[in-house]
Amino acid sequence: MLIEPRDPLIVRDGRPFTNSPGARAKSLPFPLPQTLAGAYRTRRALLEGLPLPERAEEVLRWGLRGPLLAEEGEGGWRLLAPRPLDALKLGEALYPLRPLELPQGAGTNLPEGLSPVGLPSPALKEKPAPLPAFWYWESFLEWLLQDAPAGFAPRGHEGPVPETRTHVALDPAAQTAREGFLFQTSGLEFVRGRRRLALVLWPEGPEPEGVFPLGGERRLAFWQKGGPGVPPLPEEVVAGLLRHRAARLVFLTPAFLGEAYLPKGRAFQGASVVAAVVGRPVAVSGWNLKEGKPKPSRRAVPAGSVYFVRFPEAWGEGEVRDWAGKVWFQNLSEEEQDRRDGFGLAALGLWDGKLRRWEEA
Repeated sequence: MLIEPRDPLIVRDGRPFTNSPGARAKSLPFPLPQTLAGAYRTRRALLEGLPLPERAEEVLRWGLRGPLLAEEGEGGWRLLAPRPLDALKLGEALYPLRPLELPQGAGTNLPEGLSPVGLPSPALKEKPAPLPAFWYWESFLEWLLQDAPAGFAPRGHEGPVPETRTHVALDPAAQTAREGFLFQTSGLEFVRGRRRLALVLWPEGPEPEGVFPLGGERRLAFWQKGGPGVPPLPEEVVAGLLRHRAARLVFLTPAFLGEAYLPKGRAFQGASVVAAVVGRPVAVSGWNLKEGKPKPSRRAVPAGSVYFVRFPEAWGEGEVRDWAGKVWFQNLSEEEQDRRDGFGLAALGLWDGKLRRWEEA
């Protein structure tokens, strides 16, 4: 389903916002999964006549996948994915970051058994150039299908456009601004040039339609059925997993893992983590509807993070195919409620399973 904000969307980061003079409410660059999960559950509960918070425990069991970004195109809505963090642009060339074999006598402060990730050539020392924050699905899929693409140039853009508004309250009697009632809000305009943007969700249940508030200040959004479906698992990916007995796992939404940025047991569904490219942690809080109080702040692995994994030697074709089905576009966070909330949506790409040597060009 699609949710298209009518007004600039404000999804705040949890910092206090009061009516003190000069206060600013700044939106996150993209909504967190739990924000959309809460909006969906509230909307559906109202339509089904379920009182909240009395039925909160039941409502919290409604799961979903997403959100991802979509753009209106001539043939319908196009899916976009967050930039994978194993892509590095230097000058005009794009390089894949891959696990490296440490030179003799070298060491790192990584947990024991994890390999560093980087570029094997010491000559590549240019300042990284920016890449689009969101890639069209065709470009993203091309990156997943090539372990070391040559001449690859991703197509995409920066997503929703930030928009700042200055607000003031008037004194009806004096027809002047009221003292101390000046503040700013910074939201996200879901448009790119002449193209409309929207949020994509895949709920495990009915897809409500109509107009409903979303985010801060009860700004409105259009809810509608349809939009991009869940992309099928490419057979080329499965063939590559069977050939290399290794994979890249890319998170499309932030994820909560059992050991900070690593999964419990350092494995995803039995596939061992060899290395990881992880961005800055995302601080996540929110409101506990059931208990009526703020949730404790936690740190999530950001969207775009990449994990390099290898399969157990004992696995045959059946086990590899089964693993791919359990991972592709599934929520992989450790806790069940986090999975229901949409945290940890994953995609799969190819990796040959080898550690690069530092001297390679």
